[in-house]
Amino acid sequence: MGLAFNLLQKCLIRYRYPASLPEEVAESLGICASNCWTFQRFVEALTSPSCSPTKLHKFMSRDQAEKAFKNALRMEKFPTNTLCSFYFSEGWLEFVLSFDEKGRLRRLYLQHSCLNSQQGVEIPLGTATPF
Repeated sequence: MGLAFNLLQKCLIRYRYPASLPEEVAESLGICASNCWTFQRFVEALTSPSCSPTKLHKFMSRDQAEKAFKNALRMEKFPTNTLCSFYFSEGWLEFVLSFDEKGRLRRLYLQHSCLNSQQGVEIPLGTATPF
């Protein structure tokens, strides 16, 4: 009975999210999210002031920051930005990683058509803790 329920649940989640999953996006950022959430709730969690990525931090190298988004369906690299895109039924959810002239991560923006900002919503980045 439990196996059948788990299989049914996975099918329903894939019906809701046929391409990307909230948990895949959350893994890239190092935050918690559930595939059971609605897309709206997921976007609200990402844009919440309490959203604090643990896999990304200011001044990390471009290579490291881009590797965190290995689950993205598309990754487009530009001289000072990288666009990492995940597809949902509600449209593309995109993260813009902004780098300085030395290739260090400076800012992270979330973009989606449901957000009211042309540039996107900035997700605050912490700084790495020295060891």
